[in-house]
Amino acid sequence: MKKLIAIAALFVATTTFAQEQPRGERFKKMMDATPEEMAELQTKRLTLALVLDDKQQKQVYDLQLAEAKERKAQWEERAAKKSTREKGVKPTEEEIAAMRESIKERHSEMLDKQIAHQEKMQNILNEEQFDEWRKLKMKRHDRMAMRDGKRGERSHDRNQKAKWRR
Repeated sequence: MKKLIAIAALFVATTTFAQEQPRGERFKKMMDATPEEMAELQTKRLTLALVLDDKQQKQVYDLQLAEAKERKAQWEERAAKKSTREKGVKPTEEEIAAMRESIKERHSEMLDKQIAHQEKMQNILNEEQFDEWRKLKMKRHDRMAMRDGKRGERSHDRNQKAKWRR
């Protein structure tokens, strides 16, 4: 009986430690990385996946570095806003309306940046590489959308609520 309990405890301990890190911890590790490290890592991944030559690697690295610097600045800006925000204070209706407009503007800007990035990658890569890059991008998008299994449900719920409001 003691052996059975010891084996069960060992099994529980092993499976508990074998769990992957929560997203928050992974995000903190990304935040600690420098833009140069992020760009280097992404360039290496693309080099392996797309078989880039030296010239393409340099161009992709430069593009990834610029975006990593911008992303890092945005993360730091968001962290600063989050730390200065008062807890427990609800925003007014005007503030909520301004936030909604801000979200719409940021979403539009994000899509414009994605289009520009895609055009730059198309200029760097040949047709085969570009097609493979788009496939990789779509796989990553699908993986992120299904990561916690709730994203699709939330958007579906949101769409259903919107239909009832009309």
